[in-house]
Amino acid sequence: MIILDTSTCIDYLKGNKQLKKVLFEQENLIHITSITIYEVGIGLERTRRRISEQRYKELYKSWMEFISGMEVFPLGFKEAEKAAEIYDLLESKGQIIDDNDVLIIGIMLSNGINKIITKNVKHFEKIEDIKIIKY
Repeated sequence: MIILDTSTCIDYLKGNKQLKKVLFEQENLIHITSITIYEVGIGLERTRRRISEQRYKELYKSWMEFISGMEVFPLGFKEAEKAAEIYDLLESKGQIIDDNDVLIIGIMLSNGINKIITKNVKHFEKIEDIKIIKY
């Protein structure tokens, strides 16, 4: 299984052709986390204030269609514990990253997922157990 990072989902909605090619080439199932739902939701709400209601509805529909076949991995107890462990490890090395990325990593690793598609390589490369698929 592969997790999509939030930046990846945003680029998909923007029509990034390079990303779409990478997604098409994957043989594993692609999923997202509840953290990405939250982050993309914030972006959609911010965008809603700047665009027409019709354009917002189109964008929202595209988002729903894109994620419709994906499993959404939640942030539960074991995921939060793993994220706290990862945060502490990074902090001890002076390598703090965004909390939402730590939560995504906690969700991934506690569910046995070690691949992520992202352009945010700087944050995720700090975790040895993760394989990054760039675009």
